[in-house]
Amino acid sequence: MSEHAVPAFDSEPDADLVEYVVVTMPDVGQLDAVVPTVVHLVETGAISLIDVVLLARTRNEVTVTTSCAGEHSKLRALVDVADQRLVLSEHDVALAAATLEPAEAALVLLVEDRWATRLASASRLAGGRLSGGERIIRERVLAALARGREPATDSALEPARAAGAENLLSRAPQPQAVSRLVVDSAAQVSRMATLLEQGVLTHDQYETQRRRAIHD
Repeated sequence: MSEHAVPAFDSEPDADLVEYVVVTMPDVGQLDAVVPTVVHLVETGAISLIDVVLLARTRNEVTVTTSCAGEHSKLRALVDVADQRLVLSEHDVALAAATLEPAEAALVLLVEDRWATRLASASRLAGGRLSGGERIIRERVLAALARGREPATDSALEPARAAGAENLLSRAPQPQAVSRLVVDSAAQVSRMATLLEQGVLTHDQYETQRRRAIHD
């Protein structure tokens, strides 16, 4: 019996508000540090946790181990608050696994952004919808912040844009009708792992190609 108060959702998740978040740490044992925060976000209704998967990669291995978070006592609370109205597929997990560096562990969290429910509803009532968006990568945000601290050289109302602001978006918002990947990075990484096992690639070459595949 779960000791956590989980908001009950009888309906399907809002299709405009579902996203995944990957939390990465140097070790599985350090992932428990985020558990209270995730549970709090669920209990307060900010998000609903739909599914959770644990990934781990050792320093000298290419293979990423996938397991249920519930197999680890300190992560069990995440399984208790997950409603599993949807589940991540094997391919979804493989895509996330491809991003792990040697000696890293990660939690893949499939969430519904309940905090945006009113915005989604208001948009639909007005005849529109939430049509796109994704997390902006850390390096672009830091570069934009650094650029914003430079002395302004334009007296326009929007000096940053007038002077040429740092780009935050790496691509246009993806249409929700697009249901397939243009490039399957999980398949690419799997082929590279095979080449590594066959001795065609060195470990360093594998890591270089893997990083290139997931960032292209």
